[in-house]
Amino acid sequence: MLLEIQDLSVEFLSDSPDAPPAHAVDGVSLSLDRGQVLGLVGESGCGKSATAMSIARLLPSPPARVTSGRVLFDGRDLLTMPIEELRTFRGDKIGVIFQDPMTSLSPLHRIGDQLEEVVRLHRDLSPKARRDLALEWLARVGIPEPVQRARAYPHELSGGMQQRVMIAMGLILEPDLIIADEPTTALDVTIQAQVLNLMRKLYRKNSGLLLITHDMGVVYQMATRIAVMYAGQVVEANESAEAFFKAPRHPYSRALLDALPSTATRGKRLKAIPGQVPFAGNFPSGCRFHDRCPEAKPECAANAQVLTATSGGHVRCSNIR
Repeated sequence: MLLEIQDLSVEFLSDSPDAPPAHAVDGVSLSLDRGQVLGLVGESGCGKSATAMSIARLLPSPPARVTSGRVLFDGRDLLTMPIEELRTFRGDKIGVIFQDPMTSLSPLHRIGDQLEEVVRLHRDLSPKARRDLALEWLARVGIPEPVQRARAYPHELSGGMQQRVMIAMGLILEPDLIIADEPTTALDVTIQAQVLNLMRKLYRKNSGLLLITHDMGVVYQMATRIAVMYAGQVVEANESAEAFFKAPRHPYSRALLDALPSTATRGKRLKAIPGQVPFAGNFPSGCRFHDRCPEAKPECAANAQVLTATSGGHVRCSNIR
């Protein structure tokens, strides 16, 4: 198994000493093997990014703190690995595509220099070879005139181009594990298709891809397996993406798919999930989705739900269909 997350819990400390910590990730267990794409989906604030960033210990500490669990990468626990050794894994064995390029790219360095630095830290290549590789990857993610763009600073590029630079930085060393957090949000449809195709080719080369997104269209194109998060917990984990889209089992999963536009909903009002994801420091009792769930029963508010094995996956609901 390439990646195995076991009972991971992460909390964020409050600025106020009297406020309880916010439990952003609560007992999450996931696995990903080579040649697979695991789509981790859910609304904003459900814990997807906190889970993903915990894998390579990229959450700032404080305020973030892992309170339990293990993250095994090729059998090694990343959470207990010495930080110097972990730094050699980042970029080389584990590539991360961040959600916000404005806070991830250095405003003081040229684009080409930042790409070359990733290569310099992990590969023994000549300056010319590093430069050629950087230009090759700028072209591969669809950036026109890569020689000129390599000389530019981040603020001189559009948001979409900045995002493509982040994708190039995450993929340039063709890592074993790719963690992509909303990688195509700022891209137009044509470039999005080009980047997704590139990522698809890479994971087939003996790599695994953890794809975090709320875009179910991207998940449908890319994922081989699906995990759905809500309020810090995995509420459904399906071994087959195809089976998930045909017959999602958790009410929240069904609500997410029902909210998607389709030819059947053309000209009609889209279905919406009432309410919003609860704040991590104030989860409701019982099932955390019960106050938004159209199928909720009185006992759902009283009894916490357990992730239960079913045919083809796991689901956290007592009203399993």
